[in-house]
Amino acid sequence: MSESYAQPSADVKRQQRSRFILITCISLISFFPINILLPSFPALAARFDTPTADIALSISLFTLVFSISQLVAGPLSDKWGRKEVLLGCITLSILGAIGCALASDYLTFLLFRTVQAMGCGFFVLGHALVEDLFEEQDRARVRLYYMTLSGSFVALSPLIGSWLQTTFDWQGSFYGFALMALGMLIHAFCILPSKSASPHRAPVSIIGTLKAVASNRDFLRYWWIAALVFACYFALISVTPLMFMDALKLSEYQYALVLMVYGIAYLLGGVAASYLQKRISLSRQINIGLGLLSVSGVLLALIIHYQAITTITLLIPMLISALAVTLVRPAAISAAMLLFSSSAGTAASAGNSIMFLTAAVSSAALAQTGSHLLMTIAISFIGFSLWGLLTNRRIGRR
Repeated sequence: MSESYAQPSADVKRQQRSRFILITCISLISFFPINILLPSFPALAARFDTPTADIALSISLFTLVFSISQLVAGPLSDKWGRKEVLLGCITLSILGAIGCALASDYLTFLLFRTVQAMGCGFFVLGHALVEDLFEEQDRARVRLYYMTLSGSFVALSPLIGSWLQTTFDWQGSFYGFALMALGMLIHAFCILPSKSASPHRAPVSIIGTLKAVASNRDFLRYWWIAALVFACYFALISVTPLMFMDALKLSEYQYALVLMVYGIAYLLGGVAASYLQKRISLSRQINIGLGLLSVSGVLLALIIHYQAITTITLLIPMLISALAVTLVRPAAISAAMLLFSSSAGTAASAGNSIMFLTAAVSSAALAQTGSHLLMTIAISFIGFSLWGLLTNRRIGRR
């Protein structure tokens, strides 16, 4: 670890705790722009006099802009420093969130959602900061730690979103995001030194690093696996308001409880990943998760085919897919980041851009499938998992 991060022995525990808090906050706040907002879909549709499907499409717009913004934020953090880019992006995301809350029409809302998404490019710096702030032997554990905590936040986010919706209306999630982001901005300002770029500065330019990343087949394969698994998660979670609130007529509170159960499965998946990490290779962990994703797709297809769609039956493949995502994503990302630890910001931004662009494009495409939406998702689960298994077998080969 670099001298800029060296601490007197008496301060080590306090500094480690502060670093965990920052990494965790970056992970947790990432759920506000999407998960926390889900219970507010009907209220947003009523406020802006637009169909719920169009509100769901705004999630795809947010993800598309976000994926581009993080592609810029990561390389700039390698060049200018994590702290400078992190603080600038957080400030921009706060302005965007407040603008959304104050929007008087749908176009203005979309404009400020775009601004918020541009600022949320700082989410990608979580992976880079793990590389910077922790020793190599601790990084996989730390990444699993904050992804597991994020899973617990998935469990709580629908209830929080429902509470914010009933207490402060749809604006509550945006004000909540702004408040949490402000606290994180102050914390990051206090604990990160200026120009805190990667402690192992790459001797090549940003363009050179991007070329190296783009030409590394194993890096791309790992991230494509993570991307397609995340696309499955994103596609399913983005249509849950349509499935449970529109089709099955659940109330906001009932819908929140459904997502809480889903989030608990996400949390258990993180615990399982932490257990498996100590006993099997990352490659085998990826294969187990992809197998579960395929099982989830088959079950979902059978439920649709036999017209057995209920809250309980839909939850079963959802829970299995949650376990699959939490097994695959941290393992694939950790394996990919090990290949470019010296240029963590650029590598993380390139990988995350692949992941979120894939999610945005796939969810937008799925939105056009109409009445065949769920079956398309089921087939995607099966197809993506089989592709991922084949891709994982090719890693390490030329």
